[in-house]
Amino acid sequence: MQPVFISAERDSHELAQSLKRQFVINNVAVAKRRSEAKLIVVVTLLDEQKRSAALDDEARDAEYALYESARLELQSPDGKNLKGPHTLQQRRLIVNDPDNPVGEETESTIVRAEMREQLSIRLARQVEYWSHQMQAQP
Repeated sequence: MQPVFISAERDSHELAQSLKRQFVINNVAVAKRRSEAKLIVVVTLLDEQKRSAALDDEARDAEYALYESARLELQSPDGKNLKGPHTLQQRRLIVNDPDNPVGEETESTIVRAEMREQLSIRLARQVEYWSHQMQAQP
């Protein structure tokens, strides 16, 4: 099943880079060109949302939730769909200090990076699960 090639649109570049790091950490060979790969991993960042979860006494956000979701597919080098699409979602609840809007933005950026890393770990595990399934099939 190796090497794999990660295919992603421009909007999904950061997530694709996180997924590539996960593959490298786990000793999975990653091809630089689609033509060199035995398996194509198609990853798409679908959505990033921020929703109010609770309000304080002055109707300001006391807590908010961050959401990210991504779609994953496995394809053969000729583009045939092998597994998926499968959607994974990552969520985090953050307690907000409404008197510090700069801190909120900084914390959101840090938390989103952590979420993307966690999402890439889950995506890598899904690819591993699918590859074991495919190897077990006659």
